[in-house]
Amino acid sequence: MIINSKNDYLIGVKKNQLGLYKQIEQIFSIAQQHSSSYTTIELNKGRLESRRIVTSNTLDGISKEWKGLKQLVRIERFVKEQSKVKEEIAYFISSKNENAIFYEEGIRSHWSIENTLHWVKDVTLKEDASKIRTGNAPQNISTIKNMSMNLFRINNYSSLPQAMRLFANDINKLYNLIV
Repeated sequence: MIINSKNDYLIGVKKNQLGLYKQIEQIFSIAQQHSSSYTTIELNKGRLESRRIVTSNTLDGISKEWKGLKQLVRIERFVKEQSKVKEEIAYFISSKNENAIFYEEGIRSHWSIENTLHWVKDVTLKEDASKIRTGNAPQNISTIKNMSMNLFRINNYSSLPQAMRLFANDINKLYNLIV
């Protein structure tokens, strides 16, 4: 459907997709199968963070069901904070054939969205803990939460929890935000 609409995809592969995950892991374990790589190192909030992005055009063993698949991406992230070092590895499949720098910029932008939107919805608005699961209710509640977040932001409230406390029991104040 994505490819048929002349769009591209970059999809994160999780460990619960065991077959695909293992196939990609195997491909990246063979050094000659890398197409490009790019490494960044930065000091951020007292942490030393290193990211290495590697691409591969080798698709041996990957299911043909992935229509339009052209490239695999691996991101290795090392974070050193005080005396602890944390390592994360993430895999992606892509319908584009690009270099590692392209993916580094795109994935970082996506993580920024994840951190500013989804994190707020998950932590502040407790969306993941919601018991609303049937019919249109989950989508309706999500839409209302998005509208309230946007309403507070366009009215220059940078702290959503603070804005929620200010307006929670004052319908007139809330109405004045809308008008």
